[in-house]
Amino acid sequence: MRQLALVISLAIVLAAAGRSAATAQQPQPTLRVYTKPIEPFAFKTPTGRATGFSIELWDRIARELNVRYELHWGRTVGDLIDALEHGQADVAVAAISITSERESRVEFSTPFYESGLSILVNTESKSGLGSILASFVSPELFKMGLVLFGLLVIAAHLIWLFERKRNPEQFPAPYLRGVWESAWWAISTILSGGCDAKGPVVVGGRIVGALWMFVCIIVITYFTAAITTIMTVNSLTSDIEGPRDLPGQPVATVRGSTAERYLRDHRARVHAFTTIDEAYAALNARRVKAVVYDAPILLYHQNQGASGRQAVVGRLFERQNYGIGLQRDSPYRKQINRVLLSLREDGFLDELHTKWFGAED
Repeated sequence: MRQLALVISLAIVLAAAGRSAATAQQPQPTLRVYTKPIEPFAFKTPTGRATGFSIELWDRIARELNVRYELHWGRTVGDLIDALEHGQADVAVAAISITSERESRVEFSTPFYESGLSILVNTESKSGLGSILASFVSPELFKMGLVLFGLLVIAAHLIWLFERKRNPEQFPAPYLRGVWESAWWAISTILSGGCDAKGPVVVGGRIVGALWMFVCIIVITYFTAAITTIMTVNSLTSDIEGPRDLPGQPVATVRGSTAERYLRDHRARVHAFTTIDEAYAALNARRVKAVVYDAPILLYHQNQGASGRQAVVGRLFERQNYGIGLQRDSPYRKQINRVLLSLREDGFLDELHTKWFGAED
């Protein structure tokens, strides 16, 4: 009986080991991962290799989870969401904003990138003469000119009052002639730092003259800075400087994006395109006045070749987060979240950000 029991026990152990070995030999499922071309998060190199912030992130997650995957390309974020919802995809990675509407159809991982919307405009300069004329008729310079004229009148009268009795050769006693000579001295001091063979000799006049020279230094410095600033602003061809300038303006974005929803809610004249490259082309052709889309994508475009022709303006608005899309009740959600937290803690996400977007200020 004892030998029979040993034989039965051994048979049970061998059967269990066989089941374990069979299970271990079963291949891991290959995940269907969908993405869309959107630099710098997902795109193909000239050799056809997939790369980008999201691609590198997912590749690291897959290695941590020890799973295989095959990459499929869609055209829009809507394509990716549809593929998840209809069971054609297991995972979706790109610059996918987490929204309540999308969350009602699919699930998302914890956020891996904080973003928001920005505005891209053309920045080519106007003609030099037009820019200069526009600068000199600006309200800011007009106000500054009035202030300078007032100071000039005051200085001219004070110099004349002090000098008219002791120095009538240079500043005649008659009011009109005397004030004119004093004003000419003040103007010459502004333009050239002094007036040949003319200057106050009375102590009071010299004090006023010294104060006027000090004022001239401040005024010239301020005038130069103001003119430079105004001419720089006037050289921009766009009158869009922030989100509040968007209503009523023709603006390009990507169809189905959070940016499109924002623009329609804020009464912009929306030109929705299938890809962001088509939106850039519309801006280049001046069919629209701006492109509104996710900030990191517009900044990457500006830094990769649009610098000098186009620039991101205004503040970041309509903040949002990117996440990894998953089927509802996906068995991978908790595992992916665990890996994302680990990658954040060990600094991998910061390294990835620095690689693709540069170090944060």
